[in-house]
This record gives sequence, structure tokens and C-alpha cells, in this order.
Amino acid sequence: MNPDVLKTSIDNGIAVVTLGSANRIFLDQEMTDALTTALEELAGDPGVRVVVLTGGAPGYFIRHYSITSLLRFAEAVRSSGREWADNATYHGGFIDRAIGLCETMAKPTIAAISGTALAGAFELSLACDLRIAQDGEYLIGLPESNIGLLPGAGGTQKLARTIGTPAALAHILLGAPVSPQEAARQGLVHRTVNGKAIDGALEIARRLTALPKESLACIKRLVRNATETPLEKGLALERNLFMRLCITDEAVARMRSYEGLNITSPARSIEVGPEFRS
Repeated sequence: MNPDVLKTSIDNGIAVVTLGSANRIFLDQEMTDALTTALEELAGDPGVRVVVLTGGAPGYFIRHYSITSLLRFAEAVRSSGREWADNATYHGGFIDRAIGLCETMAKPTIAAISGTALAGAFELSLACDLRIAQDGEYLIGLPESNIGLLPGAGGTQKLARTIGTPAALAHILLGAPVSPQEAARQGLVHRTVNGKAIDGALEIARRLTALPKESLACIKRLVRNATETPLEKGLALERNLFMRLCITDEAVARMRSYEGLNITSPARSIEVGPEFRS
């Protein structure tokens, strides 16, 4: 793997994927293909508990998708004569698979936004479960309207679900990126850190590796699907997953050792109520 494109390291259950370098600050097909491959491997690696994405160029997470590459693609499509109706079938491309993996893998994903992150780069961070931004004179957001486009990797849908429709409309229509602190104030990122974003992200990642992975996987599954799942079905799945976790050896051991309960005697037999019987 070309280290200017992507590097991966794993330590104590935490995988760090570093995108780009000082020589390569834009997303392109080579980088997104490499990212997809890396995420597929990490998603299936039982030794990996948390995945962190960060940037390899000083001052950047990744700037945005390469306009040169995008223009080349646009001109090829124009020459083909194809047109897109509202209901045209789209089979995915660019960074879709990598974004999907960040969202669906059964382990937490964290974006350590180490500087400027615009357009497709910010959309990639939106796919992560947590976003930690490095404070400084950087820009974060979706400026596509300035070049006659719109966010095309989920930005219109996910930002609205993240910060609400009115705020998302204002941000995307105006196409004006914001500072890291303003991004945190508006809810685009979860927090900013004064030092390096990767240090803040690793601190959180270490906390997550200390928690039962089955619990984290179930929480991610439930919350990720909450807005698309009818409430009744969501509540039923939540209770079923709760019951599944409740009887695991790890959950029982942790409940017994919880100092606030001061449990020192063997567990007593508890009658299971009818609401918990299948």
C-alpha cells in the first residue's frame, strides 16, 4: 500500500486508519478503494475493538474529494448522453461502500478530524459514530453549493438527521464551512480538543475497548436504525437485545461486581415475570 494514500496500524484493539499525507490531501478513487479494503478487513478482525480514522497531512483530515477526478468523471458522463431522472437506479460509487462500513460495522468508529474536512471528507466523518475535531484555523462542512453541486455522499440526509432540518438547510444552502468550535456548537462534531484530534480520539477509543463489545454492537445497531424503524418494532428489538445481553456471563459478572450494589452473596433465584417469557 502506498503510504501517501493510506496507512493502518493496530494497537491494543484500536485500529487507526490514516488517510493521505503531506503529498496527498484529497480523496480520490485510489484512496477510497484502499479505505474500503482496509475497513472490510478491520470489520472482520476479531482483535479490533474500535476503528479511528484520521488524516496524514498537517492541517487536514482530508480536504475534500479531488475536483480534478470529479470533473473527469462528469465529462465522461456528459459525453455518454445519459440523463438521471429522480427515480433512476443508482448502484453506488466513489466512497459509498466505505461510508456504509463505518456505519454498519459492529464496532465503534471515530473520526479524528485533524484539520480541514470539507464535502466528501466531512461526509465520511458523518458516517463515523463519533467525531472529534482538532481546534484551530480549520474549516469543516459542506460547501458544494459554491460550485453548483450538492453533497452527494449522504450529506443532505445525514446532516439533517444529525443537527435537524432547519440547521442543515442553512448550512448546506449557504455552503459556508465553519470553524471546529462552531462545528461543535452546531452539533456537526461531538467535541473539539486543543491538542491533536488523534489524542482525543484515542482517549475515547481506550474507554470503549474497556466496555463489553457485545453491548456496544447492540447499542450501535439500535441507535443507527432508530429513525428508520417504526417505534413499536424498535422498542421490541431493544428489549430483546437487552434480555440477550442480560444473561451473558460478562454482564452478570459486571453487575455482581458493581460496587454500588455491594453484592457479596451468591445470586438468589429470581422469578422471571411474564413480560420476559417467550
